[in-house]
Amino acid sequence: MKPVLAILALASFAHAGTLVLIPIQDAYICDCQPDVTNPNGGPSHLYHGRYTTCYDRSLIQWDLSSIPAGATVESAVMRLYCISFTGTPSGQPAYYLIDEAWDELTVTHNTDPGHLATPVITASWPQPQTWFEVEVTSFVQGWMAGEHPNFGIYCTSTGCVSTSVPGFWSKDSDHEDLRPQLVVTYSLAGLSESTWGAIKTE
Repeated sequence: MKPVLAILALASFAHAGTLVLIPIQDAYICDCQPDVTNPNGGPSHLYHGRYTTCYDRSLIQWDLSSIPAGATVESAVMRLYCISFTGTPSGQPAYYLIDEAWDELTVTHNTDPGHLATPVITASWPQPQTWFEVEVTSFVQGWMAGEHPNFGIYCTSTGCVSTSVPGFWSKDSDHEDLRPQLVVTYSLAGLSESTWGAIKTE
């Protein structure tokens, strides 16, 4: 009996892990330059917010295939390193699920893939020279559950009454340690009820 109990104790441990993922693609678009990809700062920068009468939006996508099959996503945090903030904070940043496939090399305001109306995640504006963290657990859980295809996160703003726009490093930044991150914490269940029942009958 003791050897069986030892095996059961080991088998019932849940496994937990954390992954830090870098985007497979990212870009930003602006309605004042509707045919241009990354119109200010090139591919190394991302912006989302309002600049005078223009609105910037960023698109970011991650590959989730390194999350083990059957894992439960406990938390997911998008981390962007804020380089600068232009203007006075008003309104707030808002995040949605991108609705269609897109290409970081060709996406523009005129080819904007759009986003779902819900769910939406809002946050407060970041401070320059700091990591900006947005909890996106519900987004990643939905992707893993197959509730919506993983086309990435649409980063925009709402309620801005004047210039209010942060700048962030993108995945193409020379500062490798400051590139966007998706930090995913997951768990894997231990012994299933069916396995437990089978062992008990032996």
